[in-house]
Amino acid sequence: MDHGLMRGLFCLFLLVSLAGFCIADEAPGYSVYIQGGESSMTEDADGLMLVTIQDVVPYICLEFEKGDRLLPISDITIFQFPLNAALVFSGTDGDSVSLIQISNLSLSDDNKDLTLQINPLEFYEGEMLKGYAHDAIAIEKISTETHKSIGVYMEVPAQTPSNIRVGCYYESNCIYKCVGYIGYYC
Repeated sequence: MDHGLMRGLFCLFLLVSLAGFCIADEAPGYSVYIQGGESSMTEDADGLMLVTIQDVVPYICLEFEKGDRLLPISDITIFQFPLNAALVFSGTDGDSVSLIQISNLSLSDDNKDLTLQINPLEFYEGEMLKGYAHDAIAIEKISTETHKSIGVYMEVPAQTPSNIRVGCYYESNCIYKCVGYIGYYC
């Protein structure tokens, strides 16, 4: 066989192989947007920062590549932590952005206040929050007194399927709500 043809076939094989590796670079995921009003920052006994967001909008927005979906704020507890996030503090003198890692979160009984247990994120390697990384400043430098609203953009990596038992329970306007899956199945 001709050496030029062999080299061409080898290059074609190499090109197809490398393209396959590049496509499988990172598992897809989605981002979750939470909007709230005024916020406050404190420190807990373990040295972690707590950000409490008041007047949280009763819905979260899941942003997929193919569209968005609204879910009740109570479904925020289905995510596995830690998660990377961008906090966008908005006020009269502009926006302030900080990249953080959420270790845990809790929602008040009336679903109005959200408390995030956070660590500052030293560097960010992902894709979904890359647009916020350019303007990010340290969370310690942000004053919550000058900001009237906050947006939380959480990066949720896609979870690999597993053979776990999914718990379902009866909802008043729906036959079942299954924990472990996003959404209602009626």
